[in-house]
Amino acid sequence: MSLQPFSSFLAVIGEHAYTGSWEAVMFDHAKKYVLQYIMNRFFLGLRRPPGYETEKLPRMEGKKGSRAKALVDAMTLDEKISYISGVDGFCIRRIQRLGIPPVWMGDATSGVRGVADAATVFPSAIAMAASWNRRCVRESAAMVAGECRATGISILLAPGVNIARIPVCGRNFEYLGEDPFLAGQLACAYVDGVQSKGVGVTVKHFACNNSEFDRHKTNSVVDERTLRELYLPAFEAAVAGGATGVMTAYNQLNGTYASAHAHLVQDILRGEWGFDGIVVSDWNSMYETGGPLRNGVDIEMPKARWYTKEALEDLVASDPTYEALLDAKILRIFSVCETLGVFDRPVVDPHAPIGTMEHRHGAYAMASESIVLLKNENILPFGSTEIKNLVVLGRLSNGEPIGGGGSSFIKQGDPGTSMFDELGGQLPGCKLWKFSGAWWRSAKRRAVVAQADAVVISTGFDHVYESEAYDRLWELPNGEVETIRQASLLNNRTVVVLHAGGAVEMASWIHLPQAVLHAWYLGEVSAQAIADVLLGTVNPSGKLPVSIARELSDHESMLGYPPDYASFSLARIQGGQGDPTKRTVQDLVYRERLMVGYRQFDTVGPEPLFPFGFGLSYTQFAYRDLEVVQEGRKWVVSCTIENCGGVGGAEVVQLYVRPSTYGREHPYQQLRGFEKVFLEVGGSARIVFTLGERDFSEYSVALGTWMVREGDYCVAVGSSSRDIRLEGLLKVKKSPDHGKM
Repeated sequence: MSLQPFSSFLAVIGEHAYTGSWEAVMFDHAKKYVLQYIMNRFFLGLRRPPGYETEKLPRMEGKKGSRAKALVDAMTLDEKISYISGVDGFCIRRIQRLGIPPVWMGDATSGVRGVADAATVFPSAIAMAASWNRRCVRESAAMVAGECRATGISILLAPGVNIARIPVCGRNFEYLGEDPFLAGQLACAYVDGVQSKGVGVTVKHFACNNSEFDRHKTNSVVDERTLRELYLPAFEAAVAGGATGVMTAYNQLNGTYASAHAHLVQDILRGEWGFDGIVVSDWNSMYETGGPLRNGVDIEMPKARWYTKEALEDLVASDPTYEALLDAKILRIFSVCETLGVFDRPVVDPHAPIGTMEHRHGAYAMASESIVLLKNENILPFGSTEIKNLVVLGRLSNGEPIGGGGSSFIKQGDPGTSMFDELGGQLPGCKLWKFSGAWWRSAKRRAVVAQADAVVISTGFDHVYESEAYDRLWELPNGEVETIRQASLLNNRTVVVLHAGGAVEMASWIHLPQAVLHAWYLGEVSAQAIADVLLGTVNPSGKLPVSIARELSDHESMLGYPPDYASFSLARIQGGQGDPTKRTVQDLVYRERLMVGYRQFDTVGPEPLFPFGFGLSYTQFAYRDLEVVQEGRKWVVSCTIENCGGVGGAEVVQLYVRPSTYGREHPYQQLRGFEKVFLEVGGSARIVFTLGERDFSEYSVALGTWMVREGDYCVAVGSSSRDIRLEGLLKVKKSPDHGKM
């Protein structure tokens, strides 16, 4: 999106030198409020697509597989030129002469945004990742896709799979965590769910859009091996899983904008991976005509800025082969539409469900599996009869945040209930108190907090603090840590419910409360899901899809990162977007290479506060009987897990592969399998994983291919990356072709 029409108005509130002071932080926050208002008021307005009232456009004749080519052949040059750029913000234009319907796109992962219907707000992508549940993700995605059909959307601008390299990236909540295997597996589940309903996807943002700091004018400098092993595998998995679309990123990668990147799009995506779907530009992310036309983008969105009639006519006139490029792009678009059934149905399905109770239940199922219990000193779950007086505190006590900000924010959705109201409804007869601000300065309020049977603090960020277009703070908002400190000193039954799109500074206060839940952004059912975990109706089963460090500087990826990352600059947000003549591009060098997240902490340290894959339960699980069997060039790893606790619950069994020698070039361990299983008390299940040669390979830049790294390996199975219960050994030898993949 471009804020250029509002540049004069925005300039009035000014730029402010970021000093880290309380005044500077608050001034930045005020500017973020203004920006969010403008985005929601003018750019994220609600719309109804053409054809909504008429419900149906003319069907097209011809057999499947032949119509796409016949349509391209029937188009005039003017029609071809106009077709590869958007119209009306989110639409591939209608060509009435040929009976070609409009093809609408829509944001995003947690629900349908920007349409004039009461769409269901599902948990954010990072919360889905915290569930580690492929089935739940697939079912949620299918429901989102159903609501797309109800509103005339045929292409969903999701899922996002950028790796959480920078823990303060403002858009981490839209992504699937720090590990490419986890992100890839869940992206495949999401793609499968969406496309099962005849809606396409655009896996984004391709590639290395790992921060929101000055995203239009930064160049991600990444070596080829790191690119292949960390930042591309999730995209590769989604493409292998049948994704019909990919969206290019805003940033440059190694000196070339992603929208014009021949190596990224032509060599890897289309060449090596065999992708024959559509490549969509992110909104206003192109900086030239020729590069994207030859090497990248099939559709420029939201409108023709570089794929203009004049520019494309001149190119075709100078070299007739350019028309063949147009034909290839349009053929890909039509082929995807044909595959999805777009040509054989009304634009809007009047019978598709939207905002139904079934979908609300689906959102609740997803949310309840995503909550991570980080700490519990035997106070959770609360017994419903033991709580007679309850105090709710924190900046979010008046309403749980449904999601982060920017193009994914679903402003027309149900905001849900507050934690205060939800607990009040579930605890009849309980007296509830709610205090805000510096409540500890009142002797009366301090006495109420001290005498309460329990204290719940709902804190963290929201769609203003954490959003697309800028990075967020590492520390909790002003006053929240003091609320935690004061409440914990007064009452030894204090629970913190944390909302954020990833890791947050916790080392300064984690020792104070008796229990902590990480609740991410859980959508419209947030309060209900959290209350059910607090009261024991739901046994928490979420696991961290990111590591939580003690200090932000513990992340090697932060070394050399702009020190004013948390400041808010209007120039960075909109100055020069899509315009190569304005402002200069700065390098963001990925010096840490493979040392990102748990790969760093487990290989070279330091110790994290909470490790990747961590999450507590109200029950206990025992692991036993590990077996490792080689079958040709595959290895089958199996074990038994048993619920040996007092309540039913779900566990995520995680498998990591460890080489016998490790270091910066060969991480200590890497996730290579996971399964989530629910077990009643005393119940057990046999968990089976299959490993292939790719799981023991690294990318050889010299040979331009994956190579098996032979040697001895440990397969480690456990409840988190640091809670390993079983270990087995296997030996990997190179295949007759010298290990080339």
